Amino acid sequence: MTVISDVKTTLATMKGIQASFSKLAMTSTDQEAKKIFHECMMETEPIISDLQKRVEYMMAEELQYKNS
Repeated sequence: MTVISDVKTTLATMKGIQASFSKLAMTSTDQEAKKIFHECMMETEPIISDLQKRVEYMMAEELQYKNS
């Protein structure tokens, strides 16, 4: 696997984790659990954003990844 493939896989995994936290927040009946799951979901947002920016940078700046 190339580095960009690993970063893209990590990005997809983080999006899945965020979706899981969101689902848990919506389906939990315990208010404290809802709050914790929502907070965890929100904490993934800057990580996802940073990974997305990194993928975009790699594709724009690194010729070896242009066609990935």
